[in-house]
Amino acid sequence: MNERDTYETPSGPLGITPIHHATFVMEWNAETIYCDPIGGAARFAAFPAPTLVILTHHHGDHLDLETLDAVMSEETHIIAPRIVFDQLPEDLAARTTLMANGQTIEWHGITIRAVAMYNTTPDRQKYHEKGVGNGYLFDFAGTVVYLASDTEPTPEMDDLGKIDIAFFPMNLPYTMTPDQVVTCIEKTAPRYVYPFHYRFPFDEPGNEPSDLTALMPEGSRTEIVERNWY
Repeated sequence: MNERDTYETPSGPLGITPIHHATFVMEWNAETIYCDPIGGAARFAAFPAPTLVILTHHHGDHLDLETLDAVMSEETHIIAPRIVFDQLPEDLAARTTLMANGQTIEWHGITIRAVAMYNTTPDRQKYHEKGVGNGYLFDFAGTVVYLASDTEPTPEMDDLGKIDIAFFPMNLPYTMTPDQVVTCIEKTAPRYVYPFHYRFPFDEPGNEPSDLTALMPEGSRTEIVERNWY
């Protein structure tokens, strides 16, 4: 687990802590949000129980029902796409808001929008089909975080609006090359980018965040936030 990064928003600091692979925690205004929690409850021992859990899709490196059950408290709510909702036990499904691509909700002062995440390269489309999983935009009083999840560059990225912080995956064959992440940055123009999801299997070498930094044009307004997710 990395140390917590802090970003100022118009309504107080937003803390972001990378945990592992595609899992991270956001903390803002007494809300604690776990994104795709996997790997056991011990990974989250330093955090309060989540007030919200965000689930992107059904693959095992994003959906871990044992970990999910272990980190839940009586106050925890879940947001998930249909393919995840259908796999949840009845007690967790009852505490879940179902979201599809394009839908927006307000939750405790945070505007959350589900956006498309999918492969566009023909021989990779079998990994993530359009309309199945969700990426998410979180608006923290005007500071916008984009969790792209498992995707390649898509036309939908052209119309996401202002983005301050983005998380982009970077491994083949399931998601993107570093060059494709640069394309995503060009489409979305975030101020900060976290490359994550850059190894699978987790113990095998793959891309590194520095690979993306090396491709960024001189003078870019986007800062690559290099963290060790493994």
